[in-house]
Amino acid sequence: MRAEEFGLFIRSLRKEKQMTIRQLELYSGVSHSYLSQLENGKKDIPSANVINKISKALKLPQELLMQKAGYIERDQLVDLKQNKFQDLTDDEIRYLEEQLELFRRLKGKK
Repeated sequence: MRAEEFGLFIRSLRKEKQMTIRQLELYSGVSHSYLSQLENGKKDIPSANVINKISKALKLPQELLMQKAGYIERDQLVDLKQNKFQDLTDDEIRYLEEQLELFRRLKGKK
């Protein structure tokens, strides 16, 4: 993914969360000027450290942004997901499935 595309992706995620750049700055610790330049394609793909800060502020899995940025290949992402959730109990899996279904329904209403 090119830097411009990644920046637009970050902007769309931020707006989907109804956050301003200043709010993202506050929650991530990444300066608003850097975030603005990133969203406008004037900065290269950020480091893994910056991606981690942004993903936490947006409450998204770091792996998602790392994959979009090109740090993780899709196959590696699948492996990470499988390893990450292998120790869940059946009750935890059912709960997560219910939450995912709710998320998908809510997202579909926007």
